[in-house]
Amino acid sequence: MPEPTTAAPLAAPPTVPGPVPVPVCPHVPAPADSADAFRTVQDRAECTFARRSRLVGMPAHHGPDAYAAGLAAGPALRAFTARAAADRLDGFVVELTDPAHGATSAAVAATTRAVLAGVLTADGDPGLAGLEGAEAEHWWFRAFGTRWFALVFAASYGPESPRHTFGSASTFVLLQPVEAFDRHASPRGAVIAESVREDIRDRYAAGGRPYDAQLAAQDVEALKFVWPHGPADAPVRWWERSAPPAPHAPPAPHAPPAPHAPPAPHAAGGTDTPAGRAPSAAEGTAAAAPHPPARHGALTDLAAAAAATHAGPPARARDLPGAAGYERTAARTRDVPDPAASTGPAAAAAEPPAGAGDLGPDLLATATTALGGATPPVDRETARGLLAGLAGLALDGPHRRVPLHTALPGTPLPAALRPASAHGAPEEDVFRLALAAACPGAPWPDGPADPVALAEAVRVLGGRLGCRVPTMAAVAARHLLHRLPAADAAARRHLVRRLAWLTDSRAAGAQALLLGLTGADDPLVRLPGTGRAPDRAPGAGAPDDDEEPLPLADWHREPPAPGEERRLGGRVTAVRRHRGATFADLAWAGRTVQLSLPAGGPARIRPGDLLAVRGLGGRSRPGAAVLSVDEVLRHRPARSASPLRPAGPDPVGELPVAALLRPRLTRLGFAEAASPLLTESYFGGRARPFATRQADRDRPLYLRVTTELDLLRRLAEGRTRVYEIGPSFRNEPLRGAAAKEFAMLEAYAADLRLDTMAELVADLVADVLGDPRRPRWTTFDEAFAETSGVHPDDTAALHRLASRAGGPGPRRSADPHALAHRLWRSVYRHRLPGVALVHRIPGPASPFIAGEGRAARRVWLSVDGVELAEISANERDPDRLARRLAAQFADDPHPVHRDYSEVLETFAAGVPPCVGVGLGLTRLASLRAAAYDHHRTGARP
Repeated sequence: MPEPTTAAPLAAPPTVPGPVPVPVCPHVPAPADSADAFRTVQDRAECTFARRSRLVGMPAHHGPDAYAAGLAAGPALRAFTARAAADRLDGFVVELTDPAHGATSAAVAATTRAVLAGVLTADGDPGLAGLEGAEAEHWWFRAFGTRWFALVFAASYGPESPRHTFGSASTFVLLQPVEAFDRHASPRGAVIAESVREDIRDRYAAGGRPYDAQLAAQDVEALKFVWPHGPADAPVRWWERSAPPAPHAPPAPHAPPAPHAPPAPHAAGGTDTPAGRAPSAAEGTAAAAPHPPARHGALTDLAAAAAATHAGPPARARDLPGAAGYERTAARTRDVPDPAASTGPAAAAAEPPAGAGDLGPDLLATATTALGGATPPVDRETARGLLAGLAGLALDGPHRRVPLHTALPGTPLPAALRPASAHGAPEEDVFRLALAAACPGAPWPDGPADPVALAEAVRVLGGRLGCRVPTMAAVAARHLLHRLPAADAAARRHLVRRLAWLTDSRAAGAQALLLGLTGADDPLVRLPGTGRAPDRAPGAGAPDDDEEPLPLADWHREPPAPGEERRLGGRVTAVRRHRGATFADLAWAGRTVQLSLPAGGPARIRPGDLLAVRGLGGRSRPGAAVLSVDEVLRHRPARSASPLRPAGPDPVGELPVAALLRPRLTRLGFAEAASPLLTESYFGGRARPFATRQADRDRPLYLRVTTELDLLRRLAEGRTRVYEIGPSFRNEPLRGAAAKEFAMLEAYAADLRLDTMAELVADLVADVLGDPRRPRWTTFDEAFAETSGVHPDDTAALHRLASRAGGPGPRRSADPHALAHRLWRSVYRHRLPGVALVHRIPGPASPFIAGEGRAARRVWLSVDGVELAEISANERDPDRLARRLAAQFADDPHPVHRDYSEVLETFAAGVPPCVGVGLGLTRLASLRAAAYDHHRTGARP
């Protein structure tokens, strides 16, 4: 068998149904290499991490025997595992060229089983013990000492499927070592951010191959190997010898979604797995540990029986309730007799009346009745927050509806766990059956739940029936709401806090959700134990029980000269023990000193400890400055096993450049103001607001986007020059490193003209940056032509630019000036060299800026392609301003209060002619850092 050959780096969607990221390997590619053939699929993957993938393969298999293909892949896979870590390989491709392998859903399932069976046989497992337990959560395919995740791509998947092969008749089995997911995660083993998952899902949807994110949330990794062919198809249990489920079976709530299993950002799969990351080897072993045979067997039989019930005639799925649905569901907010008890098992599979049992409508109706009917009533603000959170769970549908096994009269179940409807989400059965299995006495919350039994029940039942975390949360919330009206004060507090937690549980999976819900601790309060304090070693100094400050003053002095004494306190960041001495790094306020402690000194100093020492300056053998410790003054051992997490950047209003700007603005005659962060009316234009509520007045409040109006009011009151430095907030999906909260300088002057203010701001920026260059004035058209080579009046050339840049086409931008403005913002403004003041700018401006279009009185300050500030003259006519505001909000995208009456009254009273500036401090700080690097290296970035 030839060694696996190298393929060029390929891409694959992590977490989404598509190829996987994979590293490349330094071997000579062989003809007909499977990874080369798979390249088209990889290149078409709509995945953020696709281009960073490395895949290798073996020669394609051309025969009809898929088992032989797996057997032949064995030696190559063995060699792959030997060098995967060193060569940073992410996946191995097996190609089967016979079209019959991927002709139908059943053929894909059979091919997958045969290939993996061949691999197991090649690894010395002819009995296929490696396929046992594939229906369990966190089961992994194990071969050649490695845990694997598999994705199968076949011609039978349509162009709308993430497993589409783009014209190839071959079937591809992509095997990914789980270790690759952990290797590429940042930090290793971390959960992939939800924003990354959403971005991948959006990319697939935009590419015409959307995948059901709900299917990606289930915990059975094997169900993700073979993707269902249709949105209504059930998960494919490929490891069973029988064919896949019949097409009429209802779709499992979490059919195999993303083509990757584990959650590694660079490997193929896992961002949408419930846990968000691949378990470690130790975790994988624990997850596969055997369970008590009797209990496990009973749960497996119960899961099979429930699955058979779910496979009855499918119920209709609905999204939102109608009025009739609410009336019907409101009548069911108390426990009612089992509807199936009088009608027999057949009724459980019958189609219920429209609206009956729809989880979303029923949850909202139940919540409204329960929260409003509790005596004494639930606090208004608490109820409002709960309803908003529960509405989010309801809108997370449509939730699947199937005949419920727990509604059958023959299902042994406590009366308190009987469902109110014969139909519901599969998670309804998982929830009720798991609680019944975990509660030997009264069902939770009336009695305790055994966490071990509960976790096992959710694993077995959820693995067979499917289990979306949001749906499980909605099912659990409705169960608690039914109990709320009759609960006493203590029980009601218990229920309300768990309801609040369910609306934002942050649980990694269904097991974590139910364990947190039924645990003895309050799930809203996280108090991890810090452990007992470590024992102090002899000579470690006095115990740190006093409140005296650490000796920190000497940190401000220069490093000690040889023989010079210092007293320093700080945190130990590293310890290096040698035979003759112990060295430790002591750090504080961004500075670090190396300590040299004698061999007989404190032996229990560890990274993270707080330490105060007295010593003399000296030099190590390599010549580095060190403090030779004579005495340990204080020692407080760290009680946490985890390193101290960095607090992050300084508050936005306190960026270093803010301290540089304040004295300069004061010298220029500007007085500093302080505006409220929360406002009763929203003045953020079309930006999405951050909103909260003021409890005592029961009204919304909004985080500010700008301080402009408050500063203008101060000018109207008689101030000449005012400014404010502070945070502004935009609740938008900002790109790059932009933050929701960012620092701004806004300043207004009643005694300056627009050109004077623009040059003053340019001089202010130059002073902060230490940049001697003078600004040049240029029109927008001149700047656009300088950076693009095209004048904005040349419409045909503009459209060619837009086509090359992927920008808006002729139909979207008939106005060439608007098109030029868009191209400038997206492409060319970053290319403008030097310090420039750009004026005569096309496109819409703020209603508060005097003039319109190119006549709008505004100037952009650009420094080396970074747009730092906008300087403008303010509109002062209240009638014209009112018309502009009315036009801007004629199609207001956000239902928020916009009360401009007081603002317009201020303008009606008379605002003096004035000019203002808005300057982004984060961008200014970045330029200053670049200027510092320039001074050090002599090269301007």
